Amino acid sequence: MKKPDSSGDSERVSELIMAAERSSMIHDWQRADELFRQAIAEDSSPASRIAYGVCLSRQERYFEAISIFTPILDGENQQAIGVVCHNLAAIYREIGDFDLARRFQWRATLLLDDAGPEELLAMANDALANESYQTSESLLMAAIEMSGDVADEVQDGDLIATLGLVQAELTSPQEGVVTLFSAYRRHQETQDFRGMGNDLLNMSVLFGRLQRRRAERACLKRAIRCFEKATASCSIKRTNDLVDRHDRVEFFRQFDGRRN
Repeated sequence: MKKPDSSGDSERVSELIMAAERSSMIHDWQRADELFRQAIAEDSSPASRIAYGVCLSRQERYFEAISIFTPILDGENQQAIGVVCHNLAAIYREIGDFDLARRFQWRATLLLDDAGPEELLAMANDALANESYQTSESLLMAAIEMSGDVADEVQDGDLIATLGLVQAELTSPQEGVVTLFSAYRRHQETQDFRGMGNDLLNMSVLFGRLQRRRAERACLKRAIRCFEKATASCSIKRTNDLVDRHDRVEFFRQFDGRRN
């Protein structure tokens, strides 16, 4: 997610936002909350609200983030509206409303003057969710090229993760797993615990397709530990539900009615 330049804000508000973002980087969410709310109380400009909305999104406090972002849509700052649409698309993508995510992402692409790899990656993920795998691959390759990387030396963990999902559909689940593990290692290097957790979730899906049940469950359990480090409550609940579902399926798969 991205936010606009806050250089036009007052010096004090800028200092509050920078302090809040430093707190969010070390997951001191309570302190970050206090500082962001203080900044918005003194200056409710789009820059302050977007910075706070991004922080809320990182905590998976999605509906609070939506309430912070939404008033900006009624304003006249087209660049800020574009940034908000991009962030709203990311939120709706996370909560599974892919149609609304595509609508917001398309509007963001039309409004943003500096659309780059992040926007192309978002569109690639939307195409992937819509099972338009060739389109997703084309958009992803454009994002990789725009980022300055080449296909076999991608540095961004999010780009690598989407590449793994595309490979799983167009080449093989095995190749997708290998690439997703590379994404996991890249996210690990930057201590992006949510990214690590999402990579493990995606690997668990592919291991399930490969009938590797133990690896599928192991990835789910490791994903929970990553989400706990990220204090990502929605992802923790969703992954725990997947573990429960996996265990129920395995129980019935191993049940032998002849023992009765």
